[in-house]
Amino acid sequence: METNNYFYDDNSVRYQLVKTNSGCIVYNWLFVPGGPGVDSSYFLTLIKELDVPGNFWLIDLPANGSNITAQINADYDFDTWGDCLLSSIQKFPNPIYVGHSFSGMFPLLFTQLEQLLKGFVILNSAPSLWLEEAAKCAKENNMPLLAEPMAEFEKNPNPETFKTFLLTCAPYYFPENTLDMGKELFEQMTINYLAAAWWIKKVHEINFSAKWIPQKVPTLILGASHDFITPYSLFENDTRFQRKNIAMNKIQNAGHFPWLEQMTIVKEAFRAFATHLSKIEC
Repeated sequence: METNNYFYDDNSVRYQLVKTNSGCIVYNWLFVPGGPGVDSSYFLTLIKELDVPGNFWLIDLPANGSNITAQINADYDFDTWGDCLLSSIQKFPNPIYVGHSFSGMFPLLFTQLEQLLKGFVILNSAPSLWLEEAAKCAKENNMPLLAEPMAEFEKNPNPETFKTFLLTCAPYYFPENTLDMGKELFEQMTINYLAAAWWIKKVHEINFSAKWIPQKVPTLILGASHDFITPYSLFENDTRFQRKNIAMNKIQNAGHFPWLEQMTIVKEAFRAFATHLSKIEC
């Protein structure tokens, strides 16, 4: 069943139910977008292809993407997102959190999630500061350096400096065969650049590194061979994530949005993960 139902909670978090697939347990798959600041609608091409049981939700935190309401001030404090995220997850029975890029990193700061989640899917993300590894990938692959446009965006954050920075990053996100499609995707995305500016500053302030490594929560980590912005090696070489409850999968010939190049493989990874969950629960 597909639906366009959506609602807001008291924190101005926006929820949209995209579809429901029947199954022995009603899992709630909570898709939280990357960026930060990118509207969750970019997940639709993936969600519509997934055939695993459960309800599929898009979740946009306040001031994320097009989730700008009268209750959200222009000077919104993005540091409140942690409380918003935890509160959002607690609204759902059997929640499976699906985080891409930023939203795969952000939950790793909250140990409370060990008690809240039935499952955790991390798509193309990082467990620690990633720009040094990205720079290494750039050098190995003769890619444009990000330091100058990134510094200009940090110094003077506005839509123009953000767009320049984002388009310079495109070869880090997409392999050559989908680079043009990727740039078009970037052009179409609704993004709040203020959220991106906040996170760039925040990760250095806290010297970002995972505080929560799932101990018992079934977890799937997907990365890709041509994702040079959050290289798969960051998880691959982090021994904290080498656990029996954590499955890791590197998708070949794909970039930061691997479903664009390898939808069948991504679908199968979700299917195998859902089958694993059903064996535990059903």
